[in-house]
Amino acid sequence: MEPIQPVRYTISLTIVFAVLGFMVAVAFNTTTLASTQRPARTGDLATVVSDMEAQRELLTEEVTERRAELEALERSAAEEAGQQESFGADSQSTREAAGLTAVTGPGVVLTLDDAKVTPAGEDPNRYIIHDVDIAAITNALLAGGAEAIDVNGQRVVATTAIRCAGTTILVNQTRLGAPYVVTAIGDAERLSAALAEDLVAGELLGTYRLLYGLDIRLDKKSNLTVPPFTGGLRPQYAVPVEGE
Repeated sequence: MEPIQPVRYTISLTIVFAVLGFMVAVAFNTTTLASTQRPARTGDLATVVSDMEAQRELLTEEVTERRAELEALERSAAEEAGQQESFGADSQSTREAAGLTAVTGPGVVLTLDDAKVTPAGEDPNRYIIHDVDIAAITNALLAGGAEAIDVNGQRVVATTAIRCAGTTILVNQTRLGAPYVVTAIGDAERLSAALAEDLVAGELLGTYRLLYGLDIRLDKKSNLTVPPFTGGLRPQYAVPVEGE
């Protein structure tokens, strides 16, 4: 076999290094482009979320105003029909049941916060409050006879959804952050017992609180106020059954 000539060897090395240099350059440019675009996209998404939340606040205020106008019109119509007293009682009862009025009474306040320290090497998810925890708490309180519940000022009603959204929790499409303050009106003793007896809520307030250092406090109060629900109540997919 003939030995490789120096000239041919030099040309081959030149071609190889040129190709490698081109590939490195392309990879570097791609990485640089991606890194410069990520913050812009993140910033754009944050702006979109902020704008949507501002729009939601405006719509919430408009819903509150329209409901007040509707109630005034209903009362006026009832007065003309001579049914003011019975209408007032029925309307108030219906609104209270739907969570559309602020209510006061005795009950409990449950404050849930993440652990202050996450040990090295441990799963951080075990040291924070999750949406399933809030949902379990509200379900246990309802089972214990709670007449009204709110989470950080968000009234819990039949259409309320509680779910995770990154590092925050959505309640009624509103982003909430720790600490989460759950206020429930009802018999304080029954509510406390319901929390302790519930499989998920009881474990959270007992075992998990001690194991992972979750900051959880339960206080019984003689007088609490729960705000009204300000969102929409119209179902998106449910329709009445004909003949019912």
